Amino acid sequence: MIDKKSKEYIQFENLWSGTTPKGTNSSKRDTYRSRMKNSCQQQGIGFSKINSFRIFSGEIKALDSDTHKVGDVKVTKPPRRHLRGI
Repeated sequence: MIDKKSKEYIQFENLWSGTTPKGTNSSKRDTYRSRMKNSCQQQGIGFSKINSFRIFSGEIKALDSDTHKVGDVKVTKPPRRHLRGI
């Protein structure tokens, strides 16, 4: 169950809606949603607001050792070519 009064959810909601101190920024909203969509695709789950929050909160974590986080998106890099064991 998602606690809608938690600081984490409020921060996610502001990012999701693109809320800034001066108002709503649609470009910021679209950029954040695009990163969340990419992250959902990398995890192999459908893109939705709930799944995006699960990724944002860290509930869904990658188990691979070669996965690292860049901003809000998890990136998996293959091993270097000379270490692949061809």
